[in-house]
Amino acid sequence: MRPALCGLTALLALVLVSPASAAAPPRAPAQPSAWDKVWRSEEAAKQVSAVGRAQTMIVLDGGEVQAVAQVHAERGKLRLDYDALHRKWSLIDDGERLVHLDPRRRRAMITPRPGFVLDRSLAERNYVAFVTEEASAVIAGRPTEVIDIVPRGEGPRVWRLWLDKETGFVLKRERHSVTGRRISGTEYLEIEFNVPTDSDLFGVPKGWESVGPSERQQDLSLEELSRRMGFDVLSPHNLPSGYVPWGRYESRRGPGHGTMAELRYTDGLRVLSILQREPRAAAGPPGEGPPPGRLGRERHGRGPAPGRGPGLGRGREPGRGGRGFGPPEFGAMSVVDRGGQKALRYFGRNRVIFVVGDLTVDQLTWIAKGIR
Repeated sequence: MRPALCGLTALLALVLVSPASAAAPPRAPAQPSAWDKVWRSEEAAKQVSAVGRAQTMIVLDGGEVQAVAQVHAERGKLRLDYDALHRKWSLIDDGERLVHLDPRRRRAMITPRPGFVLDRSLAERNYVAFVTEEASAVIAGRPTEVIDIVPRGEGPRVWRLWLDKETGFVLKRERHSVTGRRISGTEYLEIEFNVPTDSDLFGVPKGWESVGPSERQQDLSLEELSRRMGFDVLSPHNLPSGYVPWGRYESRRGPGHGTMAELRYTDGLRVLSILQREPRAAAGPPGEGPPPGRLGRERHGRGPAPGRGPGLGRGREPGRGGRGFGPPEFGAMSVVDRGGQKALRYFGRNRVIFVVGDLTVDQLTWIAKGIR
């Protein structure tokens, strides 16, 4: 071998086995993102058993309601037992449905379980999660890590979570509306992990009456839904940024409403429902009003009464047998704020439209008027 070639080979070998390349220190493992920590908290809830006491709050159309509950958690299932001054009740989350237990009536009211996150990839596309500076927050005597979830772009936070540093379990959570108002929350005051619980706690007691849907709603095509309703179900032209279709259903919203076509949309965290039906005849049955809930007094016209904010209630409604003089005029609308969401009713030319979601009144109106 030529001396020059030998020297080049030796130099190349020296570079390849130099300490800088052969003995490079191992890289530190990648730190989980804030979203990863959120997903791990959901898995943590399915793995731990615990008992404790928690403070809960929720904003309803009648105002803010607070209460303290005894809590049992068992691998994804949760039971909260409330004992107020004149009333006892329980709430069970079995992972698939919510069960409201009324011991006075021995009745179980069953409703679908709203997921914290409806679509992970969509949530990450429309929202940003990040760890806040409140790293030293202590909940129920345990250190936590605080995570905020905010809309991508701009807007107030939607969720704030306090995650137990040891287990990843959510020790406190707050949900905020599109306007930034805190609308629900749960905070553990005391908690003890690895305490087994009785599996019978998470079911309906024997002999109790169960009230609620016996089966899941069927997701239909637009054509099939139109055929069942007897009219063409219309899709909205206007949707808030980030919302995508999430199902089409026959929906019954309380007594007097009959069956309506419901189109659902989601941005990963929030749900938007658009319901529609044909106008009823002037001699039709009474009882028509906005969709579910105790909605109070309303004003029919092109907006809320001056100086009173959005109309919040059920008043005289034109178009009901013996109670008016013909159907409501085109463009009439009413709005109710239920706390966690708003509901708008809009009378189009050949449709009555209900738009329900955590949106501003202007957004609800824009959606309703875009259905032609």
